[in-house]
Amino acid sequence: MVNKISKKELIEFYRVFGILLLSKLSVIDSLEIIFKQSKKNQLRRVIKVLIADLRAGKSISKSFQKHSKIFDEVFIANLYVAEETGKLAEVVSEYSSYQEKFFDLKQKIIQAARYPVFVISISFGVIFFMLYYLIPSFETLFFSVNANMPTITKILLAASNFIVMNISFLFMILIITLILIYFLLKTAFVKNKIIDQVLIKSPIISKFYLHNLLARFSLSMGILLKSKVPLEHSLRISRNISDNSIFINEINKIIYSLTKGKTISKNLIKSEIFDLTFRKLIATGEESAELDKVFYLISEFYSKEFDNKINSITTLLEPLLILIVGLIVLIVLVAMYLPMFEIINYIGV
Repeated sequence: MVNKISKKELIEFYRVFGILLLSKLSVIDSLEIIFKQSKKNQLRRVIKVLIADLRAGKSISKSFQKHSKIFDEVFIANLYVAEETGKLAEVVSEYSSYQEKFFDLKQKIIQAARYPVFVISISFGVIFFMLYYLIPSFETLFFSVNANMPTITKILLAASNFIVMNISFLFMILIITLILIYFLLKTAFVKNKIIDQVLIKSPIISKFYLHNLLARFSLSMGILLKSKVPLEHSLRISRNISDNSIFINEINKIIYSLTKGKTISKNLIKSEIFDLTFRKLIATGEESAELDKVFYLISEFYSKEFDNKINSITTLLEPLLILIVGLIVLIVLVAMYLPMFEIINYIGV
């Protein structure tokens, strides 16, 4: 399928396409060079169709719009404006930088979650190994000498026995639970009424989520407005950077207020998403008629805020997670070795 072109491949395409256009090569010549250099079959197929359409007399924007599942609305809107202004090379080059920044913002979320998920997974793996393999080997020894076991040891042995005897049932329950969670997350009610609400209103999660969301939204608005895409159309395109229903509703309200002659900043007063800093900066941009520059500044501001928060929480989580794993292992080892001392004393007697 041609729509399986990776984000990294697309970013590289935009980067090279922009450089070639800035070098005064024609659109077709630039695409032909990329076609010859590319080793990705999916991308080559798309470029081949683009070249054929352009040679047939289609406009650049129409040719790219034909592949709307690959080239997003922001890029297509920029191409339409570039055709009118004659600044295609500058627009594509600017869009390449935009895509790199946008990709980095999304990757930061993944990178921030990767370490905690890895440590937690290892923790569960260690706990399972001890309960399923290690502890049962001690049980026979303890009972053979009628060792006096502390409460914590008895609890661990009971948990171990339960897991060993019901492993198939527990595994089945786990699979069913994961499948149910997957399908529940896909339902509109759970997503719109629970997940979206948590992301926006949760005291801890919202700080990370909103800063990243505002950085991406502002970056999208900045490049569109800089390319002279009308404000209302820029908002319609930029709302698609997220599928959060609360965010989309907020943007829809702004779009509606614009049709009534109101400014963006006035419509943000009671917003759950756009904070005071955002509102003040937008008001400044509206007064100075430089909204495009202000949106770029907002994107930089929230991107740095997001980075600072991620670095802070990562610095805190790393030793904390290691400590938790260490404590779990220590508790299990102590629970197993306390009866061993009694056995040693018993043998010594």
